Amino acid sequence: MKARKPGHFVGIDLHKKFMQVAVMDAKGEVIMDRRVDCDYEAVRKEFSRMPPNARYVLESSSVWYGMFMFLREELGLDVMLSNPYATRPIAESKKKTDKVDARILADLLRGGYISACHVPGAETVRDRQLVRCRAGHVSTRTDYKNRIHGILLQNGTRVEGAPFSAPWTAWVGRLGDWRIESHLRTIAFLDDEVAKCDRRIKESVERSADAKLLRTITGVGNVTALVLASEIDGIGRFGSMDHLASYFGLVPSVRRSAETAHYGSITKFGSSMVRQLLTEAVLVHVSVMRRRGSETPVSRFYERLAGRRGAAKARVAAAAKLLRITYWMLKKRIDFDACVAEGRRSTQRGPATGQRDDSQGFVRSMCGV
Repeated sequence: MKARKPGHFVGIDLHKKFMQVAVMDAKGEVIMDRRVDCDYEAVRKEFSRMPPNARYVLESSSVWYGMFMFLREELGLDVMLSNPYATRPIAESKKKTDKVDARILADLLRGGYISACHVPGAETVRDRQLVRCRAGHVSTRTDYKNRIHGILLQNGTRVEGAPFSAPWTAWVGRLGDWRIESHLRTIAFLDDEVAKCDRRIKESVERSADAKLLRTITGVGNVTALVLASEIDGIGRFGSMDHLASYFGLVPSVRRSAETAHYGSITKFGSSMVRQLLTEAVLVHVSVMRRRGSETPVSRFYERLAGRRGAAKARVAAAAKLLRITYWMLKKRIDFDACVAEGRRSTQRGPATGQRDDSQGFVRSMCGV
């Protein structure tokens, strides 16, 4: 049986306390434009009066998840999540109001021009919330440590030893400054909370097949593995390794016109946490390979590029290479060592008949830039 075409299109501009709802018919006429409080019962009552066979679009924002799941799961509506980066007319509109935003969303949906965001499952959302909670604790703890450093600097106090080691902390605690004592108590509390998050993260990694594979990469621990696995949320979403690198903003920006192309710095789209953790993992990876007197495609690429372009650029480029190798690990369901070994064998064999269409991309990720 053929699905009926939607007769109405509903654009929802969501805010923390209210949403602006615009209902448009198939001819583009706005038949309703109303502000609704973000109270679930009020939303249930209002949306029960919506026209049948309607499609809905909700723009992604900091508060989208709860309302999106309520509309889709509780009310059973045909709703999609709009990517705000791709919804350019809203950002570029000279007259930007809530009513205009909602109407444009409805009109774009009517024309089939909405670029949808990926909506992760409940378990993936929990994993993302867990690693972000830990990151928040670590950031706050760093802030309090910097406050202690600031107090010592103001007082001209120099303390020997590694900062915040047990002897260093004990010596600083005996200075008799109530501010330092207060900050140390807060840091101890945050240490305990980070440790609790680490235990939960370890349990989540053990439940995730993707995270366990990623943990086989030298330099990737439980936190990085879970962040990558939860942000990727299924390698099948990505058609190629370059698509994955682009998703996380680890590809150079490009401006092309006719025969001229200008390449700039990386786009930095997507999760900044992924980029930060990958660059940190590269440093650990390279350091371990140096100590072992060994090399991998990542460390070899880093060392070669660092000599020509400097360590900073090499670190980012190597992070992009590591992400491309991650793509093949998850696609082929093999660990890091097996992926590198297969890459070496593929390089030695060279082109051969009967190869899969993706074989060149796999070899390039192991050996190419």
